[in-house]
Amino acid sequence: MARVVAPPPAVHSFAMMIIGTPSRSASVPPVRGGGWRAFSRSTLELAGLAGVTLRLYRAAILSLDTFAEWPVFIGALVLGVVFVCGVLTWHLSNFPLRRWPSRVAAFVGIEVAAEFGMSSVLIALQKEPLGSGLATWADWWPLAGQTLLERGLVLGGYAGLLAAAMWIVTRKRPT
Repeated sequence: MARVVAPPPAVHSFAMMIIGTPSRSASVPPVRGGGWRAFSRSTLELAGLAGVTLRLYRAAILSLDTFAEWPVFIGALVLGVVFVCGVLTWHLSNFPLRRWPSRVAAFVGIEVAAEFGMSSVLIALQKEPLGSGLATWADWWPLAGQTLLERGLVLGGYAGLLAAAMWIVTRKRPT
């Protein structure tokens, strides 16, 4: 006959919720993240991949002829902004608020540099769209300046709003 084993009582975990963490927190091993956590902490890898992906997405979207309708084009543009802001949020979630300004600046710089590199590859392959034609090497500097300005404004503004929201949510309130 099989013996039924009762689960351990949940009193310990409930008591820990009421009492809080032990006073000797050094005895509690730190939570270690997996590969995704390590990837999200790396500014170089995350921003570089985001920049290459965003430039390829831009080239694919602008080369399609199906954008005669403005709502579809605006939707594709918004999707790109949501993607890059989501990646930045994922990256910043690993750091305290006081380290965000340097992280945002590094993220924007690396992301834009990766876009510059991918733009160079696309121009060399004659696949970089610009208006109704293709971009040439003479168009590279204006494209680079426009990309730097757009990403700096969008990601800087978004990070500022995100930081304000985080500050409001995490500030200590008088009791």
